[in-house]
Amino acid sequence: EEAGAYAVVLECVPAALAQMITDRLSIPTIGIGAGAGCDGQVQVLHDFLGLFTDFLPKHARRYANLAETIQDAASQYISDVHLGKFPTDKESYKMSQSVLDELAGKVFESA
Repeated sequence: EEAGAYAVVLECVPAALAQMITDRLSIPTIGIGAGAGCDGQVQVLHDFLGLFTDFLPKHARRYANLAETIQDAASQYISDVHLGKFPTDKESYKMSQSVLDELAGKVFESA
């Protein structure tokens, strides 16, 4: 605090120690794996959204399994592209035939 800190992050600190530090400081403590006694909590987005399947830190809780959802979406996209189902006219931009013809004429004139 004397050095000008406006907050402290306590990461992987035993809960009792984090509580003691929080009680003795006038600036906020933000905990990540430091128990409920901190003034605030933070988690890594990738952990609580389940973006990684092989590892979850002790202090994290998974609230979703987006890795599976993302993998399924990517597989469907790849399949649609290979099968010619994407893009369709619905996902494509259009222009008038007269403008296209005019542009084609100018391109061939300059070639």
